[in-house]
Amino acid sequence: HYVPIAPHLLFPQFMDDSLGEDRQTAMFMNLVLLSKCAQLWVFGSVRSEGMQQEIKWAKRRHMTIRYFTEELEEIE
Repeated sequence: HYVPIAPHLLFPQFMDDSLGEDRQTAMFMNLVLLSKCAQLWVFGSVRSEGMQQEIKWAKRRHMTIRYFTEELEEIE
């Protein structure tokens, strides 16, 4: 009963992550989307700078954060 949202797959279709202004806009839009979510799910052990910012943002808002391995097993 969840709807996955993966902006890192959507936004590059019309934004250039190598451009500073597009990068800032994308990060802002990520947080707008995240503000509408009940949980943040983190997949894999490698976390980009953007992912780290989103995790910090979610922690400050006391959101449920779930972590999963590359094999999609949840880490408790």
